[in-house]
Amino acid sequence: MKNDIQKAVGVLVGMPLWSLGRAADLAWFHFGSRRHVKGWKGKEKEVGDYALHVQCPWRIRLGNSIVVGRGDIFCTPEETSEPTPADFDWEKGNRFDRIAQEFFQNESRQFTVQTVKAGEAGSLVIALEEGYNLEIFPHDSEGDEHWRFFKPQTDEPHFVVTGKALQRE
Repeated sequence: MKNDIQKAVGVLVGMPLWSLGRAADLAWFHFGSRRHVKGWKGKEKEVGDYALHVQCPWRIRLGNSIVVGRGDIFCTPEETSEPTPADFDWEKGNRFDRIAQEFFQNESRQFTVQTVKAGEAGSLVIALEEGYNLEIFPHDSEGDEHWRFFKPQTDEPHFVVTGKALQRE
């Protein structure tokens, strides 16, 4: 698994990461050149040469600090010492949304991929310029999807990592 991941995702070295966002609790990252395509329901959207969709724990780390991570999706937009209110609706806005917007504060900000290092059991570290690291670490043995790597809006198969194996879809 480790060698297959390294070979597949290693193509990102030298490419920029220029977008981070989410659909529900799935985080997406776009790399490479920007291009406009027709998305779902015919609506135009911007995608990269490559996309990474992550549904397991992940984080962007700078040194000993976590800049943003999967858990931020479920937190109120601003940090507080108070418990999260019971009626908080994370889908309407959360800490992840705020930080992602700040991280890519304008459309020209991007981070070039320096190295890609595949680990055991589907883990992955993508080292970015300025010392940032995107770290992905599957955490269960389920056969469900942890993350996928693909070329958006193409017929090429997707590279999918589950708790059981690699799949090509």
